[in-house]
Amino acid sequence: MEQNGVVKSVNGNIARIAFVKKTGCGGGCSGCKSGCPVDTVILEVANTQNAKVGDSVVVSLEEKALSKMNFWAYIFPTIFTIIILLGSLTLFDTFKVPKYELYSALLSLIAMVISFKIGGIINKRKNTTDFDLKMIKILPSYSS
Repeated sequence: MEQNGVVKSVNGNIARIAFVKKTGCGGGCSGCKSGCPVDTVILEVANTQNAKVGDSVVVSLEEKALSKMNFWAYIFPTIFTIIILLGSLTLFDTFKVPKYELYSALLSLIAMVISFKIGGIINKRKNTTDFDLKMIKILPSYSS
């Protein structure tokens, strides 16, 4: 995944780069004229291209790393929650527990919280260099 950003500051070999968060509507489009606010995220990246403040740069993250993050952030909690929900529905119904749907729903909510915690712990234990952003190039400026 590649993203364009603007260097806001440089401290040694670390550049602080501002990225505009992409929204579903794109923000500020003429289609709806809603004037959606544009959020900015600032991240620290190794300044391998010797970028200066104000330079537009391209930063990348490996697709494999992005897939791992997505798995632990979204897919694992969803699967874990569904398994707990279906398992508890079956188990509580088998034992004729009154209001078993309610208990299954509550148990699945607890499972969802636990799965997010587990995913976060596993994600932090992984090799963090897999998730490093890399500065690829400085974009040419077109100022006149």
